[in-house]
Amino acid sequence: MSKTAKIIVTIIVVFAFFMLFALVNAGREASGHSTPGILGLILLAAAYGAIRAIWKSGKDKSKDSNNDYPDSMLQK
Repeated sequence: MSKTAKIIVTIIVVFAFFMLFALVNAGREASGHSTPGILGLILLAAAYGAIRAIWKSGKDKSKDSNNDYPDSMLQK
């Protein structure tokens, strides 16, 4: 994925997070609570995971193939 596409998708994820967080917070305030609660934490973790997945480097696809030791060293 190109860097421009990553930036655009990241902006969409952040916007969606703020919209959903505002909905959760409004619903919780309507019921008398002052914090977003566990749903807010779940949304935060989901946004963090989505952004990390978007920006994850493609260089570490297979760590096994980049082994520095020959097979004979591992079989000892």
